[in-house]
Parts: sequence; structure tokens; C-alpha cells
Amino acid sequence: MTEQIYYNCWGTQNKEHKDYFYTIGTIADWIGYALIGPRHRSYSTDIIPLSNICVLQTKEKFGTPRVYVAFSEETEMEDIQHYRHVYKTAIKLFPQYEKAIVDGMDYPEYLFNTEEEIEAFIDDKKDWLHQSKAKGYFEIQYYAEKLEKLDEEKLFLKKVCLSA
Repeated sequence: MTEQIYYNCWGTQNKEHKDYFYTIGTIADWIGYALIGPRHRSYSTDIIPLSNICVLQTKEKFGTPRVYVAFSEETEMEDIQHYRHVYKTAIKLFPQYEKAIVDGMDYPEYLFNTEEEIEAFIDDKKDWLHQSKAKGYFEIQYYAEKLEKLDEEKLFLKKVCLSA
């Protein structure tokens, strides 16, 4: 396990990490460029044109690399798998900043590696939903719709995270 370097408030970093916030901003820029830049197909020299991911902004925010994105409806699955690949690559390139990278992601659930992680994520959401229903925060119809959406989300995450 790589020791993590993570500061969330300007001026709290020690002298050894005096460039921390600048480095995090640079990582955000790298992720943004990697998301929209051309990429190679696996085991080939063919270059795939720019992705359909729209990078809206990159910046350092509270010590995390923030990259705001929008996915294309036409190529959503491909774009999301590319998003996953770029973030996994960023973590490999900058392992000491993994916590900061993951904490800054809009979709950290796209990094799950196992079915168990996906199940636990969805179960947490279902637990919140059950508790909220028990407290009378919403109607049965809304509850049933949300349960169905969570089952759809679980299947979607399995496609994103578990397909090769």
C-alpha cells in the first residue's frame, strides 16, 4: 500500500509537499486531456479519434483533482469505460495521490473491481431507501420506482466494471 499524500486545505501542507495543490491541479489537467484525447485500440496501432466525453472544467478543489464531464448519449458506455480506464491509469501513475484522485471523482463507483463491491454499494443505497420509507419520507410508488432504478444501476455498473 502506497502512503497517501492528501491535504484538503491550503496552507496545511508541510514543506516536503509545498507544491501539493499545484501538483493536484496538474493531475486534474492530465485527466482532462486524457479523457478527450485520442487513444489506441488494444493490441493495435490504430488510433481511435477523440472521445465523445465533454470535459467541462478541470481544477484543484479542496485538495482533489476535479474534472467535470458530460458523457455522450450515443456512446455512453464506451465513454464511461474510457473514463474508468483514464482514472485507473491516473492512479497507477500517481499512486501516492490515489485517495485525492478518487475523492475528487464524480463517479468513483466506476472503479469497482468486483461484484461484491458493486453489491455493497447498491445495498447501502437500498438501506437508505428502506430507512427513508420506514420514516414516511415518500410514497410507496416512489419507493418502488427507486428500487427498480437501483437494480438497473447494479446491472449497469456490472457492465462498466466487470466487462473486459
